[in-house]
Amino acid sequence: MLAFIATLSVKPDQVEAFKKNAPELMNKVRQEPGNHAYIGHQSPEEATRFVFYEQYEDEAALLAHRENLAALGVDLAELLTEPPSIEMLNLL
Repeated sequence: MLAFIATLSVKPDQVEAFKKNAPELMNKVRQEPGNHAYIGHQSPEEATRFVFYEQYEDEAALLAHRENLAALGVDLAELLTEPPSIEMLNLL
């Protein structure tokens, strides 16, 4: 099982659009085969910072997730000020 936290720094002019589109996107991701969790949060102190907790069955499920995002037209490079920060986690 792969688990990690992804921290995204969204461009200030994209925050409202990101928040508007995130719930529908999260619902689609949760339906992907091999996805066990996809939970998004927005920082109350820094409106441009979003944190996602994600769990995938294996590397193949994570790769399929990335391909699915691309197929849905999600281009993080257009939305973010920098690449996502990823913190890998070990399940207990």
